Amino acid sequence: MVPELARRDETRTGLFHLWDPQWGARGMSTLACPRFSGCTPLAPEHLGEPIMAALVPPAQRCGGPSPWPTYVQRAWDGPLPERWDDEVIPRWYVWWRLFELQGGRCACCLASPTAIDHDHRTGLVRGLLCTSCNSLEAACFRRDRMCIHPPPHCFNAYWRNPPALLFGWLWHNKSSFRLAPWTGGPAAAAPRRRASS
Repeated sequence: MVPELARRDETRTGLFHLWDPQWGARGMSTLACPRFSGCTPLAPEHLGEPIMAALVPPAQRCGGPSPWPTYVQRAWDGPLPERWDDEVIPRWYVWWRLFELQGGRCACCLASPTAIDHDHRTGLVRGLLCTSCNSLEAACFRRDRMCIHPPPHCFNAYWRNPPALLFGWLWHNKSSFRLAPWTGGPAAAAPRRRASS
């Protein structure tokens, strides 16, 4: 599993490295970054305070995007509003509301989230899932596989009570969402579009 924390190299590059506190006992505090062969693990005294790796913007990450958690730019300073009053709800808002609600974790395990999950039948957003749970959840729903998570972290519980249920968001497209008409929000007054034939 990818480490959930990162620390800034304060002596050489000024970039953040993925970091796992379990490595401290072995004298290794950072991953050797795959993109930069000259980047070697640093001792803890050369690193800044640990922060959640998902909060580090890509330009400040050492090692390229592949091993890092998903980062979504937050286009709002300060606390987020409880509800988004515009008809179209931007992806960044959905991501960060769920990220805060779920404590920066997948809704079904302790990994960093990578995807906004939704019910493909109803279009309702369910929550943030990691890559593994996102693919396993779909396979379990199709009954191709059995759920591997012990209770309470199983997909049946997730399907019954997903974190995003209280918001009533509908998947609109990859970059935006809408309120479900039955929530009484702005989407309720919006005219329905006909499906193109």
